[in-house]
Amino acid sequence: MRLLALALLFLCAPVGAKELVHPKDCDGKVVELNPTNRITIVLASSQSLADTTREFGRAVYGWQGRKEFRVIVVVDLRKSLGTLFQGWTVGKMKADLNEEAERLIPWYRANQNPDNPRPDLCGIADFDGKVTESLGWGGDDTKMKVKIFGKSGDVVWSDMDAIRPDALCREVQKLLGPPVPTPPDAVPKKSRMILRKG
Repeated sequence: MRLLALALLFLCAPVGAKELVHPKDCDGKVVELNPTNRITIVLASSQSLADTTREFGRAVYGWQGRKEFRVIVVVDLRKSLGTLFQGWTVGKMKADLNEEAERLIPWYRANQNPDNPRPDLCGIADFDGKVTESLGWGGDDTKMKVKIFGKSGDVVWSDMDAIRPDALCREVQKLLGPPVPTPPDAVPKKSRMILRKG
């Protein structure tokens, strides 16, 4: 009887479970989407979600720099011209992360982290959709999707149609405590591309 129960348990466990892929990020490093001993937020992005993704990213600045916290952005490029110009697309993502690292320095210092933020920043160019699909996010690149993986590597919270980052921030606060207040030197910087045009 016990053997039959174990067999049924093994047969039922994998149903609906998806193995997460281990993609390379735009820096060429293999990424674990749900590392243990970290609270990891994985955010969706696409051409239509670019502004929303930035809004969600800024909403969690107060936790940036904590050793046990990480944000990963997966950019769904299946419907984008970026698939035709993959080298340029990856280069642009790297340049954007370089700018983001500069913006995060005051937050890192406020969280008592003296390190350079850049090595912690992770953007994944999902040209074929494999990463998006492994996260169970489907093909709609107009809806903001978010997952939080806990320190055990399991999903602790997710939203398939996030409108505002408030709920995300509440969940992160439950896991990591309150964010640091906005540092006085955390001044929003304009994109260098905008500055060149102006």
